[in-house]
Amino acid sequence: MVFWGYEDRGRLAGIMGLQDVHDVNLIRNAYVAPARQRAGIGSKLLAHLQRMSTKPMLVGTWAAASWAIRFYERHGFALVSPQRKTALLKAYWTIPERQIETSVVLANPPDRG
Repeated sequence: MVFWGYEDRGRLAGIMGLQDVHDVNLIRNAYVAPARQRAGIGSKLLAHLQRMSTKPMLVGTWAAASWAIRFYERHGFALVSPQRKTALLKAYWTIPERQIETSVVLANPPDRG
């Protein structure tokens, strides 16, 4: 996994990781400092990762994190079906069953599987 940071006036304002797993890239650990949210930092980090990726991209997040889901949808990601979500989470992540139940996966380009 490789992380990129966004620095603003000498301070780290956001980070986002990219993990190469088999035939996809996973977006991992995307965070923007609360005081710096809604300033385009997450969009800049994601655009950087999208330019670097040559594979389909997946991101998993909590189903209740509607703000995160909207963010990724604005950037070309689409939710995968619940059945496909479970298969993807089991194939590419190592997480407990309870987390699988409460998570969603978004894909870019949109998943056709």
